[in-house]
Amino acid sequence: MNGLKKCAAACQRCAGRIAWVVLAIYFWSLGSPAIAAAKKKVAEEVETKSYTMPYLIVIMLIGVGLMAICRPSRRADKPDEKIKPDED
Repeated sequence: MNGLKKCAAACQRCAGRIAWVVLAIYFWSLGSPAIAAAKKKVAEEVETKSYTMPYLIVIMLIGVGLMAICRPSRRADKPDEKIKPDED
């Protein structure tokens, strides 16, 4: 009899956990676009302009500008050779 009570209690706990999982899946599926689209009327989609290429061009130009400005120059490493001592 004691084993039967333990088995019944275990089944009840398992059923409770399954019920919470099913409830969570149900609420998650209500928010999914597939089910929400079936409930709403189909609206006409307005064509929008794609701004991908203009943004890529601007980013590339900014990158080239930064590379031109921030590139290391060798002139800072060389000593100044303008002034030479007189050699007689």
